[in-house]
Amino acid sequence: MNKKLVLAALGTMLLCANALAQDAKTVIANAQKALGNPKAVTYSGSARDVAFQQCGANAAEEICHGTHDPMRPITSYTRLIDLSAPFSRHTGTTQNIGPGGSTTISIGTFFQQVTAEQADVSQPWAQSLELYITPWGFLKGAAENNATARRGKIGNKSYTLVTWSPKVKAPSGKSYVVNGYVDDANIVERVETWLGENIMGDMMIVANYTDWRDFGGFMFPTEIKQTRGGWPFFEVDITRAAGNPADERPLAPPPPNRPGAPGGPPGGGQPPSLNVTSEKLGDGLYRLTTANGATTNGSYDSVIVEFKTYVMMLEAGQSIARATAYIAETKKLFPGKPIRYVMNTHPHADHTGGLPALVVEGATIITQANNKDFLERALNTPRTLLDDVLAKNPRKAKIETVDEKRVYTDGTRTVEMYHIYPAPHSNGLIIAYIPKERVLFQGDFSVNPGEPANDHVKALVPALEKLGLTNFDRYINVHASAAPQHKEDVWKAMGK
Repeated sequence: MNKKLVLAALGTMLLCANALAQDAKTVIANAQKALGNPKAVTYSGSARDVAFQQCGANAAEEICHGTHDPMRPITSYTRLIDLSAPFSRHTGTTQNIGPGGSTTISIGTFFQQVTAEQADVSQPWAQSLELYITPWGFLKGAAENNATARRGKIGNKSYTLVTWSPKVKAPSGKSYVVNGYVDDANIVERVETWLGENIMGDMMIVANYTDWRDFGGFMFPTEIKQTRGGWPFFEVDITRAAGNPADERPLAPPPPNRPGAPGGPPGGGQPPSLNVTSEKLGDGLYRLTTANGATTNGSYDSVIVEFKTYVMMLEAGQSIARATAYIAETKKLFPGKPIRYVMNTHPHADHTGGLPALVVEGATIITQANNKDFLERALNTPRTLLDDVLAKNPRKAKIETVDEKRVYTDGTRTVEMYHIYPAPHSNGLIIAYIPKERVLFQGDFSVNPGEPANDHVKALVPALEKLGLTNFDRYINVHASAAPQHKEDVWKAMGK
């Protein structure tokens, strides 16, 4: 009798599963019909984007107000999505910050695409998701990948939640998930997925599609807003749109000499070797670098400071790999002393990348107060999609903040930290001054020998003068310089 009950229960479960799959097919077909069943779509208007964890200075907003604030404007924006290939391409005109730390605004080209090869759902999800989080791409992926459907709500509004997974797995072996919210008019209003990200953990990516209108028998949203990890990332205001364009060739053309394209500079490349060397700056004070001789070799340098009972690391080394190597070298230099603190100069991705390894060590992160919310939310997000050191050894990130000034001392060793603002690069920049050896340590105020100071250095020096921090000798940048730099180099670049 029990065996019959078990078989009956299994049969009921299979029937329910089949019903859910059938319901999903109906929902998907109805949504595709509501959008006009296009084989391709194109739309244009204006857009805004941002480099993740940064801000996009532009002609009107040269000063960073916070993470992703301001965003970079994109004019003459056009996107083409071909569902039969499938591929996606969008382009536009941008206002870029000049090279070498200049805030001079120059005209550039925004260009992103998902090729047919990248759109294969067995390929890396980071490459293809920008196609599949669009309403049209989402429905295509759902129709081809055993989607399920159920009723759900966001706030007080009811939706049919359609869910599917690409074939590719996350580094942890877990399946990725894509959710689409279809309203009672069969319109896809929201698509969400998750991607493993070094700082953000299981980073939630949400695309909201609102104010839908009819463009010649095809439905399009006129406002698109994408967030990553809860932060603004990409936005579009659509003014023109069409389904099944007659000639796709002139739409969203690729720019010439694009990195990785025929005739352009090569993309990618091997990561630099991480052979750590240390330079003694004083008793219990070292600079760690992976620079190779007289060249920078892509290094991000850290300074290690010994206190009576612990060690402080200034900057975490740009990546988990480099941070791990710097941790090992620190333990050789100061055996038995824990790394109690790690200073973060600012929250940009190349300066936070090593922090997960320091969180595992139990180090408290020192950062400017404006960065606290971002780092707490990011580093304490679950990491089920990753297989890195913090995913394998979960720990809650501990954070202390610097408002305008904070001093760490044990009576014999002192490190002073200062907020530098206003500055075009970030509103959360701090520098460290070590008075005993007269060392000034900073993140992105690079001085290039023989060249005048860039706009970032021009923001730093008046701040140093206002703070009375002009009595330094050694000038150490996280981005390793080819030769040691001193105050004279900074003052010369400033024409002093």
